[in-house]
Amino acid sequence: MAAELGDAHAFCSRYGGRRAFQPAYVEPKWSRDRAVQVSHIQLRLALDFKTQSLAATATHTIEVLAEELSWIEFDQVDLSFSEVRIDGSAVPFESRDGKLRVILARPLAVGARAEIAIDYCTTRPRRGLYFVAPDEGYPDKPREAWTQGEDEDSRFWFPCYDYPNNKASSEVIVTVPRDFFALSNGALVEITDDPTAGLKTYHWRQELPHSAYLIMLAVGEFVEIAERHGQLPVLYYVHPGREADARGAFGNTPRMIDFFERRIGVPYPYAKYAQVAVSDFIFGGMENISATTQTADTLHDARAHLDFSSDPLVAHELAHQWWGDLVTCRDWAHAWLNEGFATYFEALWCEEDLGPDEFAWNLKQDRESYLAEDSNHYRRPIVCNRYQAPIELFDRHLYEKGSLVLHMLRRLLGDRLFFKALQLYAVRHRAQNVITQDLQKAFEDATGRNLDYFFDQWVYKEGHPELEVSSHYDDKTKLVTITVKQNQRVTEKTPLFRLRATVALMDGEGGEIRHQIEIAASEQSFSFLCPAAPKAVRFDPAADLLKTLHHKRGREALELILSKAPEAIGRAEAATELGNEGGPAAIAALRHALLNDPFWGVRAAAAAALARIRTPEALAALRDGVAVTPPKARRAVMRALGAFRAPEAADALLQLLHDKDDSYFVEAEAVLALAKTRDPRAFDIARQALERDSYLDVIRAHALSAMAELRDPRAIEIAKERSAYGRPVRERLAAIGALGQLGRAHEGRREEILELLTGLVDDRAFSVQMRLPGALEDLGDPRALPALYRLAERTLDGRLRRRAEESAAGLRDSRAAAEETQRLRDELDRLRTEGRKLLERLEKVESLSKKGEPTTPSE
Repeated sequence: MAAELGDAHAFCSRYGGRRAFQPAYVEPKWSRDRAVQVSHIQLRLALDFKTQSLAATATHTIEVLAEELSWIEFDQVDLSFSEVRIDGSAVPFESRDGKLRVILARPLAVGARAEIAIDYCTTRPRRGLYFVAPDEGYPDKPREAWTQGEDEDSRFWFPCYDYPNNKASSEVIVTVPRDFFALSNGALVEITDDPTAGLKTYHWRQELPHSAYLIMLAVGEFVEIAERHGQLPVLYYVHPGREADARGAFGNTPRMIDFFERRIGVPYPYAKYAQVAVSDFIFGGMENISATTQTADTLHDARAHLDFSSDPLVAHELAHQWWGDLVTCRDWAHAWLNEGFATYFEALWCEEDLGPDEFAWNLKQDRESYLAEDSNHYRRPIVCNRYQAPIELFDRHLYEKGSLVLHMLRRLLGDRLFFKALQLYAVRHRAQNVITQDLQKAFEDATGRNLDYFFDQWVYKEGHPELEVSSHYDDKTKLVTITVKQNQRVTEKTPLFRLRATVALMDGEGGEIRHQIEIAASEQSFSFLCPAAPKAVRFDPAADLLKTLHHKRGREALELILSKAPEAIGRAEAATELGNEGGPAAIAALRHALLNDPFWGVRAAAAAALARIRTPEALAALRDGVAVTPPKARRAVMRALGAFRAPEAADALLQLLHDKDDSYFVEAEAVLALAKTRDPRAFDIARQALERDSYLDVIRAHALSAMAELRDPRAIEIAKERSAYGRPVRERLAAIGALGQLGRAHEGRREEILELLTGLVDDRAFSVQMRLPGALEDLGDPRALPALYRLAERTLDGRLRRRAEESAAGLRDSRAAAEETQRLRDELDRLRTEGRKLLERLEKVESLSKKGEPTTPSE
């Protein structure tokens, strides 16, 4: 499963300090016990789009595991049951407290098998099965129905054992309107056409066993685009008119399958691989076994493709077909075995397709996402069984840190042993459930290495090394000494780390000698013979370690690294550090990198560094770079120009907007950057930009953010209008965010904005509800607390509940801080008043003393 598209793979808290991941009262959750093995699930479904209802029969083939049973329970929410049959005979049942209890006519002995058929229905389910249809706000919306089972939402649309530690084969037999197509898991057995009734029935069967959350259904007026990987059908389903966009988004899938098969050493294991793009999807994508559901937002045109690619999302969900579907975590505490793996294989496809520099940049972004969550939000071990809802675990620790841990394991062992161990793990646990110990054992069996320390510090403990590096050269001994300190606070939960690192010593021509070092203490020094003092020292030059690093180097060393280092990631780090140096030489080096470096990320880092220097010379260098390529680098130049409140910066941005850049995203960044320059023309330009169509409304969204940045009261009515139901969803989200900022800036308008925002608690768009807590926190008004509490209490989505609770906590903290600030001000006023009185008394005493007059004891 991928995070919401465009959400930087995550929600990072805006709080200034780290909080506990869970309140102290949250108890550990252990893997569920099972009374039976469910070996097969058959669903017979009939969808009614007019009533948004489902009438169905779920038949489970079960085998009793450990002790004689007189009743069996299934998970269910909001389902209405009419009859339950065991091996064809009706039996009593009861439904309450989220369970369907089936009463057996006679006890079933250990090893006994039975078929339990359950007739049920549901209308407008709150989770699990989603109906999409046109309405008064969105008359052009397509008619669809789609499911989303992870983490434990399958119980909302069929009764089941809704936990990952049971695997069963499955089949879905679904009847839908005749002009609709129905996609499900596995192979298509048959299609039955009933023209008289205007219906079609699709029969799909998935033979390889899988967890219940991976059963899927997607129904709509889709067209099929068929490709192949060898004999494997590779299928894309989209609405008519989006065929070209589908090929652009999904077209690399066959190549990805080939690459993953070679890397994992296990052929793709299912009858087909399908991807369907659906409307209003609540995630970026979901890796249902053999049939991934993707958000339709990933479909994009050629202009968007200049900046945007669906490949990361496509690769992530495809990788899950092995990591998560074929081999599945036993319980959610070990879900990094699904998500960390898919995130790393997403990066591996980037390495295969785009090369090592893009791969390193991908890992850099993963590292920054994790570090932001760790420092601003919370810290937890990757394997963690203290949570309120499983979805809370699907965070930056699970995805990005999990991926980075795999990368460090790869670098520790080398490619041959790493992928050998992964193949053993996949083959050994094919169609099984796993925990982290299974992964460790596979790696140890394949390599002969004891990896207890590695898994203990990276997976079961918290945090990461916070390193400080320094170097010294001794002319007499010809030794260069590297000193490494671990500055993290070592606790029972955050360890002193054992690391292998690379140190590169560069000469003046860019040549270098590399050394491997082993770090295992709080402070260590390493000495190496070197005939002359190195011109630059680079620690972890390929940025393979998950760490923070303080390594102070002089300007000359940074300029050498920026111009000569072989890895783009190292050159980008040098550019960033040069931004702290300033001065003509640093600016000249950054300008050269901005205009000439072969990798866009280095150009972007140089632009950001020039923005921090913020001198006229730095601005001139940026203006020279307004036409750099590719668009990702140009976007960074636009952002950098926004750091200057100077007419020259605004003029450069205005010229680009006048010329209409080829890239939607560059144009959007320019609109926002212009507002940050505070140029008097910025508001009118932003208002004009609201009329420009773009992929995911990125230009309109940035225009609304620009208006919020300007704090212009005229923006309030514009944002109110564009937040209304019926406006494009991305535009609504940007408008809601702008209203939160504008309300904080304009106290006189705060109450009306508060009323509008709190009225969105019941909005029909889930994405609006997800945006609302942040906007209310930005508004900064404690009167929003009841709305946040209501949102947290009513939602069935763990992500939304957590966002609402954390925004409420942020508001409470803000209120407490405001109250404490006021108390301190009052105390200061009191002390000032008393001080003035004391000073007056002192002056009186001194005056009487000079006159020789007696003073009273009080004086």
